[in-house]
Amino acid sequence: ILGQLVGPCADFINPTRNGRKYSEELWENVFNDPIMQERIQNGVCFGELGHPADRTETDPEKIAICLRQQPVKDDSGKLIAVFDILDTPNGRILQTLCEYGSTVGVSSRGQGDLVQDFEGNESVDCDTYDCQGWDVVLIPAVKTARVKYIKEGLEAISNSKNLKKALCESLEKASQKDKEIMEETLN
Repeated sequence: ILGQLVGPCADFINPTRNGRKYSEELWENVFNDPIMQERIQNGVCFGELGHPADRTETDPEKIAICLRQQPVKDDSGKLIAVFDILDTPNGRILQTLCEYGSTVGVSSRGQGDLVQDFEGNESVDCDTYDCQGWDVVLIPAVKTARVKYIKEGLEAISNSKNLKKALCESLEKASQKDKEIMEETLN
């Protein structure tokens, strides 16, 4: 584990930037789902660096983070999660961004039907939403879903280092296969 990301992963009171609301009932359904429970219990609730454009399932070659425990509700209507940053090509890119000083966000990846209330407000249907996991993103749909990077006992890259230099160093240290995956992600 290269570090952890800690903070809000969902908001069940306020709508997302695209105006959609994800209700408390929706998130309760997600975490009561036996498949999601199995993913978390077995350490396979993985997330990628960036949302994939053409699929909802997780690509094992793109994994960067893992949710190892169910998020907890806070008093402001948010779910607070802890994600492990894994020692994978994309995990190393993420670590470099965090050590550079970037404050990344997380965003759920899934699909479900949209419903509208009488005032035209959209929400995701809690009975059809299929959550696959959370990805690290630069601009999260939930504006407050910015996570704090925690790194205990690991040597940090100085904030004064140039981001390009730090990424180049990570690429240089990578195996050829990892380098290809990292370059594809960066491109």
